Amino acid sequence: MNPAHIAYLVDRNARKYPAKIALCSRERRVNYLELRSMVLSLTGALAAMGITRGDRVATLMFNGIELLTSYLALFRLGAVLVPLNTRLAEPEWRYMLEDSGAVALLSEEGFAGFLEPLRGSLQGPREVVCVGTEGEGLKKWEELAGFPALEEPPDEPGIQDDLYILYTSGTTGRPKGAVITHMNFLWNSINAQVSGGFCGSDVVYYGLPLFHGAAMGGCFATLLLGGTVVLRPRFDALELVRLIQEEGITRVPAVPPMLKALMEIPNLESWDLSSLKVFNTGATVIPQVLKEKLLERFPWVDVVDSYGLTEATSYCTTLPGKDFLRKAACVGKPHAYVEIRVVDEQDKDVSVGEVGEILVRGPNIMRGYWGKPQETQEALRKGWLHTGDLGRLDQEGYLYLVDRKKDMIISGGENIYPREVEEVLNLHPGVSEAAVVGLPDERWGEKVVAYIVAAKGCSLSQEELEKHCRKSLAGYKCPKAYFFVEELPRTPTGKILKRALKKEAASA
Repeated sequence: MNPAHIAYLVDRNARKYPAKIALCSRERRVNYLELRSMVLSLTGALAAMGITRGDRVATLMFNGIELLTSYLALFRLGAVLVPLNTRLAEPEWRYMLEDSGAVALLSEEGFAGFLEPLRGSLQGPREVVCVGTEGEGLKKWEELAGFPALEEPPDEPGIQDDLYILYTSGTTGRPKGAVITHMNFLWNSINAQVSGGFCGSDVVYYGLPLFHGAAMGGCFATLLLGGTVVLRPRFDALELVRLIQEEGITRVPAVPPMLKALMEIPNLESWDLSSLKVFNTGATVIPQVLKEKLLERFPWVDVVDSYGLTEATSYCTTLPGKDFLRKAACVGKPHAYVEIRVVDEQDKDVSVGEVGEILVRGPNIMRGYWGKPQETQEALRKGWLHTGDLGRLDQEGYLYLVDRKKDMIISGGENIYPREVEEVLNLHPGVSEAAVVGLPDERWGEKVVAYIVAAKGCSLSQEELEKHCRKSLAGYKCPKAYFFVEELPRTPTGKILKRALKKEAASA
């Protein structure tokens, strides 16, 4: 198989590190030689089902050895992976299956209630495979596990072929399928190695779901280098601490809510966490107060922040641990093979320090949106991905993420960036978390509204927070209304669902 293909890692690593553990789940451990055998058997089984190069095949599974084996077999066969988010509802899964034209679905027993009626659907996939359960019209995973190995796929995929279609989280509307090629994914893995510091001695924990681009990118960067991936179906802070001690975890990719939960574990100092070297974080900017607490609790650990998006195969910038506190609200410098610009409404570069839209260019940028030529043309203008994110560059070339362009509030003709207001609110000792949105206002066009999660044991009032904000913010930036909630709605990657907050506030 062409060594440039991501799936070639199973051949190379089976020769170089046959006995080294590749994947570790709660149930078992698989070395690189065993992983190759499993992948080749599944490749043969999928080919026997009639799946060929270019066919879309969906997965609906939690993190586990079966999921990663499926990814590698599909990549090897040249099929196009469509990873489905396990936290979505049935209508959302159906939409993605129909939109992508998936011919098969690989899933597990927890979704059996969805799978059986799907098999008979006229617009559903023709094949449905399920781990650990039986049902009418379903193929059992165990039937495929012992299939004769397929060493060489009949129609080997090209480096420019589509590798997967990953649906955006839909924070601003219906999800679009970003098409990522073999080349995009390979370059993303190279960026993770060169700029992110992934290495072959890493033992990496994945409680982040592998149906997301950032988790997939980091996971395969680890496997490409011959590292070990420790898989868990979902994040549990106490279990993670135990795994760091028992498995020698060296690296933990995490979103800010996970890091916060980790720091709240009682008697954390009683655990041996000395193997831990790096926290990789992203998805949203870490509040400065959380940064400081994190480094106070884990002074020996590098916290590496990053910026990326689905359309860029996840990674675009990295902020090394040495700059983590020095560069507040910063997401780092572009990766070695990525270019970044900050532009105005006419796509002209703005001055250093001025806010504008972030544009990205590089070999990691998606081919386009599946079946949506107009949206593709709008996003990929003149060779640059228009991210819809607002940011600024400093004199040293570091990127600062200001806000989503669509989240910016215009009140009385003044631009207000919700993240700036959130940072001030998060500095209040009684605030655990804050989210700010704009609502229509007859007088000012829009008004600022804040959602507040109080810290444990704290009682907050609107008057107290108003006084706090006025000390640091101009009057027009201060929230005009406050909603106190137990938690904020989020996507699985930790991003706050602001459209849900806007809808709730509008109906209040």
